[in-house]
Amino acid sequence: MIRPSLPKPNYYTSMECSNIMEAALERGNIGSKLFKGSSEKELVTDLQRVLFELGFRRELKWDSYNADGDYGKATATAVASFARKNGIQTNGEKVDDALARIILQRHDFLPEMYVLWDISEGDLRTRKFISKGTRTSISAIQVLLNTLGYGQQLNFAKFGADGLYGSNTRKALVKYAADNGVISDGDWLSRPLIDIMLKDINVFYGNSWKDLAAQNLPGRGSPLILFEGSRFQGKPCRADIQFLPRLKQINKHAEAANVFIHVTSSFRTSTNVNGAIVPPATFSNHLAGHGIDMNVVYDDGKWANSSVLRKYPNVPGPVRQFLKAIIDDPDLRWGGLFNTKDPVHIDDHLNKDRDQWKKRYKAMQKAVQLGGN
Repeated sequence: MIRPSLPKPNYYTSMECSNIMEAALERGNIGSKLFKGSSEKELVTDLQRVLFELGFRRELKWDSYNADGDYGKATATAVASFARKNGIQTNGEKVDDALARIILQRHDFLPEMYVLWDISEGDLRTRKFISKGTRTSISAIQVLLNTLGYGQQLNFAKFGADGLYGSNTRKALVKYAADNGVISDGDWLSRPLIDIMLKDINVFYGNSWKDLAAQNLPGRGSPLILFEGSRFQGKPCRADIQFLPRLKQINKHAEAANVFIHVTSSFRTSTNVNGAIVPPATFSNHLAGHGIDMNVVYDDGKWANSSVLRKYPNVPGPVRQFLKAIIDDPDLRWGGLFNTKDPVHIDDHLNKDRDQWKKRYKAMQKAVQLGGN
């Protein structure tokens, strides 16, 4: 039996948790804390930040109040507007578990939205083929099609967003195009097709989500990258450029173990208060672009999620080989060995040096929130 290496003192600490709303939702009964007049300032501030990124700047009166932690009329208006766009009737004066879950689901899709926006802003006069796109762009289209109800054609339950253009992706896109009166071979991404895609998904969001799109994509002078490795799939892997060598190491370990890394979360935004990037309550490496959450895909489509990974070393052989490689790598850290286990998490322990973490945190958050570099 292969046993995990013993951690160094103070090396493996606590579970990575950077999203305050997500943590509150996991505890349950979030409505007892998220309501008009709530004293839970930190939680309300996070809600306001999420709604802002979802495009409800006007409803929040963001230019006047920003994320001030006050659940007042403007926040209630933004909550009600989001709910209405997502088929829920409420006056917005309370966010219960069901509504919070949908808010976070829509927010979770923003990285794919930014990728699709980038495609739509490009020159589509020349033929752009999905099969020749990046894994990130293919994954974004797969997630979009699944969100719009074409998961069966994609066989999404088995393959997820693997970033590979195959017969399932083609079938899903052909059906989607036909259902919308567009002729498509399932590969050529025409202007009418991408416009319909964005129009269909846009109905769930506020009017200003696109305002943040450009700065949430790699650009000149920005530390933000979209990593694409031969063994990476799933959500766009957004990271700090200084985390790139570690991502390459993770990819190499996955290649050696013949597994795929299905990314479920990477870089996350924090709350922008009064136009300034302020240190959060938690030193999460996600907030600095130095961590990923993932599932492991092995043996041609079998999934090892949190419930499987936490059983290490009693996991399938390829998964065990991969996790052992991460554990034995002095530059990496696996969350399964944290005091509070977080078996889907991998990072480089940037936050052991708080000063360095603050530098990377500020650089990343400034780039995506304020357009700085």
